[in-house]
Amino acid sequence: MEKIRIPVFLTTAVLICYTLTPFLGVPTALISTLFLIINGMLIWMVLRVLKDGVPSGQTFDEKWYDDYKGRISKETPIEPFHRLK
Repeated sequence: MEKIRIPVFLTTAVLICYTLTPFLGVPTALISTLFLIINGMLIWMVLRVLKDGVPSGQTFDEKWYDDYKGRISKETPIEPFHRLK
């Protein structure tokens, strides 16, 4: 995970700066240049994460939603929110 930290943090920092540029009065030419740079950085970040990231040891059949506190499976019916108690 140490190898992907720099691409993720650097790309996120540049993306935050890019988002703030219209409010800071940055010239349009620089905003357009940052747009092109960010697209390249996003591709670089995705490739680094796919190449150097650590895959999960679980499959979707074993653990469908990781953040769900209960047990859910593909066979569990999905109830509308107004029916839940």
